[in-house]
Order: sequence, then C-alpha cells, then structure tokens
Amino acid sequence: MKSKNESLKNFKTLWLQFDKAIADKHQLFFKEHSIRNQDPKYPKGRTLFMLNIPPYITHKALKVIFNNLCGTVSTVYFITTRGFKTAYIVFEKESALEKALEICDGHVVTLNSERKICFTGVEKWCFKYNRASLYSEKMLKKKIEAYMQNYDQKIAEKIAKEKAMKEEEAENDGWVTITGRKKRGQFALSRKESTINKVQHKEEQRNKKKQLLNFYTFQIRESKKQNLAELRKKFELDKKRLQDLKSKRTFKPF
Repeated sequence: MKSKNESLKNFKTLWLQFDKAIADKHQLFFKEHSIRNQDPKYPKGRTLFMLNIPPYITHKALKVIFNNLCGTVSTVYFITTRGFKTAYIVFEKESALEKALEICDGHVVTLNSERKICFTGVEKWCFKYNRASLYSEKMLKKKIEAYMQNYDQKIAEKIAKEKAMKEEEAENDGWVTITGRKKRGQFALSRKESTINKVQHKEEQRNKKKQLLNFYTFQIRESKKQNLAELRKKFELDKKRLQDLKSKRTFKPF
C-alpha cells in the first residue's frame, strides 16, 4: 500500500477557507515546477506549480495569498480548463519559492479575512459590471475635452475658410470663381431632358399606384355605369356595321 507522500507525488498541501464564517475548507496541491525542457516564462527555481484551484479564485487572489505568505509574486499563469484550474506562480526571488515550499501541510489561508480579495455571486457580477462599463470621472472629462477641442478646431477652420472666400470675392469685385467639380455627389444623374422625362414618368406611375381606385361605394357604382355605357355604345356600333354589310350585299347568280 502506498504512503500518503507517495500518493501525492511530492505535492504539498494548503487549505483554503473562503470566509471565517464558513467552516468548510478546500485543499490545494502545489510543488516546485522543475522539468527537463523548462519554458522560459516559467523560470527554474522561481516557479510554483499548483493544482485543484477553485473556479472563483482569480490572479489577484493568488497574488495576495502568496505575497503575504512568501514574498513578491511576479506573474500568475492560469491554464484554461473547465471547473477547477491549474496555475503557475512565478516569484521575483528564489527565496520566496523556498518559503512557499516550507509551508506546513495544515496551514489554512482565509481569503476574505480583513479585506475582500475574492468576489462571488451577485457581488462578482456587480464588480465586473462597474469595472467594465462605468468610466471614472477623470477619463470621462478627458474624452469630453478631446471631443470639444476637435469640434472647436473644425469650427475655426470653417470660419477661416468662409472669411477667405469673402476676401477673395471682395478683391474680384463681387465675382466668384466656380469650379467644375460636382457637388451633387459622384454618382448623381445627369440633368438631360430624357433623364428628367423618365424621372417624371416614374413619379407619375408611383402616384397612380398610391391612388385608391374603386374604394368607395359611389366609385364602384360610377365605374359600373361607365362600363355599361361603353358596352351599349359598342353594341350599337357593331349593329350598325352589320346592317351596312347586309345592305351592300347583292345577289349575283351568274
């Protein structure tokens, strides 16, 4: 049967308590990070490898914990995993790593003992919202000043341009030089008679579609009367044309 130290594979343990009012504790496992092909960002002799970190623990929380226990923490790297996390904690000095490895297995760290360094639930959402969406007064003031400075500069350039045009007009005795540059846009239609007629025809067709034909009862009645009168007129013309054909027809036996 394996001993406790063999089963942990040289990992040391540290107990984590979220708050003094909460009796439950969480166990963390850590050891010195030392492998054959060491990554430069995890320098040998200054890096601590930690497992079983709860999801609510942040970079700041780990920094505060080990700053108080061992010494100054340079960087904390989290490995992206679902649920419990893995971290590499890099110290500024080797002596800080030595102090971390000397922590006894029964040591308990309370996160929110004196000041809150870890937020959960609604407090976490409020903290993230305030940090991400709300601007500080100084930052907002700087943005407003930059915007107004840019606006004032544009207005000043516009006034200077109008003044220069007036001076040029006065020098030329009221005559203004007009350039051939298009002012109606790059893709504006040419003002030819055929183009104008087409536009007017389209506008007339559009207006006809908008009109309500035979919408009211009297309009329907009038349209029916008009249609009946046209049919009678056509019937009389056809009747007259038939009589003319009969009168012109002659009998020619030979």
